[in-house]
Amino acid sequence: MSAARPNPRFLALVLLVGCLPAGLGASVASAQDRDADLAVRTAEMDRQYAFGPSPAREINYRIAWQSSTDGKVKRLDVFGGDVFAMGVRNQLTRFDRNSGSRVWSVTAADAFDTVWGVTPGPDAPGRRPFGQNDDDKIYITSDPCVFELDYNSGAVVGRQDLERIPSTEVLPLGNHLVFGTRSGQIVWHQFVVGQAWRANQLKGPVVANPTLVGSSEIVCASEGGTLLLLDGKSARKVWGDNLFDGVTAAVTAGGGKVFAASTDQYLWAFDAQTGKVSWRYFTESPLVDSPIYIDQDGGRVMQWVETEGLVCLEANPENAIEGRTVWTIEDARGQAIGMIHGDVAIWDADAHTLRLINASQGAITKTLQLPQIDHLSMEDDSIFAVAADGRIVRLDPIK
Repeated sequence: MSAARPNPRFLALVLLVGCLPAGLGASVASAQDRDADLAVRTAEMDRQYAFGPSPAREINYRIAWQSSTDGKVKRLDVFGGDVFAMGVRNQLTRFDRNSGSRVWSVTAADAFDTVWGVTPGPDAPGRRPFGQNDDDKIYITSDPCVFELDYNSGAVVGRQDLERIPSTEVLPLGNHLVFGTRSGQIVWHQFVVGQAWRANQLKGPVVANPTLVGSSEIVCASEGGTLLLLDGKSARKVWGDNLFDGVTAAVTAGGGKVFAASTDQYLWAFDAQTGKVSWRYFTESPLVDSPIYIDQDGGRVMQWVETEGLVCLEANPENAIEGRTVWTIEDARGQAIGMIHGDVAIWDADAHTLRLINASQGAITKTLQLPQIDHLSMEDDSIFAVAADGRIVRLDPIK
């Protein structure tokens, strides 16, 4: 039986390897080891940070800092030079916004109360900006009362009993906290002196957060279908309308218009000055998510529709009382948190997914799965991410 002939390609490979400079094979192996080591270290960093370096690089962001509370965070408020994290039993922790270092942690309200707002004291004539005065306060609005906390120490220094119980987030406006109630009222509470000032009556409970229009007007809506625009300084009605059914999501303002998503299956667009209906877009399902207004391409408004997806419409269509659709994306549910490099950033808390959407083209440009994140928000161009275990990450854009 004759011996098998060697494969000429194998012989050529052997000869080639034999002709390689000494140590080159070891160098190739060393490079592979470095790549493997880098992959392991990157995976470990992604595990240690709630919003890791890998997904941050995908959106051209970097991690500024990561801090932690003593447990799960139910709300995060960012204003001035601070970040305030509220725990599930109303333990409030103040962090330095620039460094992430903990300043103080206190019990800010009764453990089982719902918290409707964390608000800095208002600026006043003759005083330095908030945070620079010895007597500055933080106001915590809960179900039965407003707690006053010393800004510097966190100590509770006062309490204001509320005449009416909130059912929405509070909207700070001057010396007032404006909020809705289940009895159908929109209330102005003067939180500097600690007493109710004025109230307006709507039909049905108010569960949609009030929205600031411009710098001094407030729009609110109720489950009974009442929509009101109110003067923020006097609390007087500017205009109002009755929709075919209720509103459970916050009304959106932008581009001189007010947009309301209703359970009557219409997305309504009103002229903010006159209250006249500009257009209304009919859908096949009740609308329970807030509209998203984008000041691009002459104005765009996006609305999640359960039976259609994310629908984008012209904010100012000509001769189209029924509205005019620009594009639709079937799978892009979530809350708009801001703009990232010109794209709309939409956070889907249920799916722990961040999507970036090009509003002009109607295309998803980036999808990030963030399984550790419960809450995502933006202040200016910084991203604040909160993990289920209480870790808080600040991310800044790479310039």
